[in-house]
Amino acid sequence: MEIRGRQYQAAQGIVTHTAGTDTTEVIAGVTGKTLFLNYVIISVSDFGKGESFKLTDGDAGTAFFFEEIGAQADYGSGTSQSLNFGEYGLDLTEGNGLWVESSAATLDITVTALGYFK
Repeated sequence: MEIRGRQYQAAQGIVTHTAGTDTTEVIAGVTGKTLFLNYVIISVSDFGKGESFKLTDGDAGTAFFFEEIGAQADYGSGTSQSLNFGEYGLDLTEGNGLWVESSAATLDITVTALGYFK
């Protein structure tokens, strides 16, 4: 991937975080390098009241995206969101990767992420 005339190692991942799993790695971290995310797509198969999920910069890491449904009606199946962090991207903690974490045993989430290591 080229940014400002320099070449960087591209990073991409697509995983389905299955119900009953606490955390799932989307993109593995690289020691001594920082992951910059350009684009993330989150697809939720079913999301009920009081359930939540978050994207973190490592297993039990710092959350930078959090979604929670309170007492309102079900979110519905087939819902998706996209996060666009632009050409330069959102930097995560050095050496860490991208993880998805959920609070519910009934929540299936597919995460597609594109970025680069610097």
